[in-house]
Amino acid sequence: MSKFISAERPIWWSSKITQLLELSKIHRNAIVYDMDTIIGNVNSLFEQDAFDEVFYAMKANYNSSVLKNLANKNIGFECVSPGEVKHLLDVLPYIDATKILFTPNFSPKEDYIFALNSNLMVTVDSLYPLKAWPNIFSNKKIMLRIDLGIGDGHHEHVNTGGDSSKFGITLDKLAEIQIIANAHNISIVGLHTHSGSGILNVLNWVNIANKLIEIANTIPSVTILNLGGGIPIREKLSDNPFDLGQLNTLLLDLKRKYSKYEFWLEPGRYIVGEAGVILTKVTQLKEKGGNYYIGVEIGMNTLIRPALYDAYHEIINLSRYSEPITKNATIVGPICESGDRLGNNREFPSTIEGDTILIASAGAYVRSMASNYNLREIPKEIII
Repeated sequence: MSKFISAERPIWWSSKITQLLELSKIHRNAIVYDMDTIIGNVNSLFEQDAFDEVFYAMKANYNSSVLKNLANKNIGFECVSPGEVKHLLDVLPYIDATKILFTPNFSPKEDYIFALNSNLMVTVDSLYPLKAWPNIFSNKKIMLRIDLGIGDGHHEHVNTGGDSSKFGITLDKLAEIQIIANAHNISIVGLHTHSGSGILNVLNWVNIANKLIEIANTIPSVTILNLGGGIPIREKLSDNPFDLGQLNTLLLDLKRKYSKYEFWLEPGRYIVGEAGVILTKVTQLKEKGGNYYIGVEIGMNTLIRPALYDAYHEIINLSRYSEPITKNATIVGPICESGDRLGNNREFPSTIEGDTILIASAGAYVRSMASNYNLREIPKEIII
């Protein structure tokens, strides 16, 4: 077993190496999803009594098979654009509108009209839509996305709270919003917030819930507190899993005190992130100025997260999984950009052209963010 993976915290692909190597003979490049892992993650969320509703943030991964399997678990879906809603309805034409949340950001008026006419729960995250177009919200139920001034996450580009973030309504705007809501019979039934992605501190979530409760106590129509997403996955295989049980216990204490409120959650990456891997092949090797480069067939067009916000993905030579480490390497792709680095200073065994490379934690924000930049093909998605 790899030094990165403990027996107490196994990762799914460590027991399916033979299967993955066989797949890599057929598909030189592929994004592979393990459905058992996805369903297991959903089940772990549903086991937490503190959450009344769970909605999957489909921007993380909109693969049709993934969506169908999640729907079978009776999960809801959070969409951020009409395109996501339409895709969801194409895949799940009989889904109940109550299972879809719409949470746009700086979207045009037509997006809100589309969602409201589709009977979706709409989250408004700015004063502007309510002030500029109050009539489209008249006699509707909405949620407000609140900026609590609390931002967190593994990089500034995934930190979605505070003055430097474009998201959310600041607390000083709430009085004006309530005046508009009263004048146009707009019912504010829920408060939503999202502080960022990969929030490790359990107490951060409890702090967020407490602050939402304080605000909700001033708006009698509110019954829903949506804590957003951002539950972390294991960035490194040696990391401990996030303690959902501890979060559940602390939130249940709050629910007993404030039984009026439902707690909702909108995870995306937590559900699908660890369930996906990229398989690719070594193309070239290079030593230059004391640096050792291993080139692979996929690049930042397929996996943009390291270039975009310095995201960490474990990178493994699957062909030589049990062989000793010989040197440190920078893993790069074939895209004509200096930022086309998938991993820096990684411990690797002796590697040759044609070896199969596995890039872990590729189930979220990989295919959904991929492009054909340099007219490079995006790898095929495979479900196992």
